[in-house]
Amino acid sequence: MANEHGLLPKADVAGLSDELAHRRDVWFDKAYEDDNLFLTLAQRPEVLRMFLDWTAFIYTDKSSLDPGMVELCRIRLAHRNECVH
Repeated sequence: MANEHGLLPKADVAGLSDELAHRRDVWFDKAYEDDNLFLTLAQRPEVLRMFLDWTAFIYTDKSSLDPGMVELCRIRLAHRNECVH
């Protein structure tokens, strides 16, 4: 299911449901201007919903995690996975 670069395909923006299109707009406003992760997860909308629910928990006051620790975890995971982005 990967392309010639080993990367997973992204969902077609035009094919997103109204709900996912709205969540993508919120993604741009509150998270990133890059929608690679969003559209990759949107290939499986339920996975995307679970991811967005998890991030809403992690990045709000519902979580007791220190924001700096969360960022360190993100950086470490990206480095360990040799993230190309």
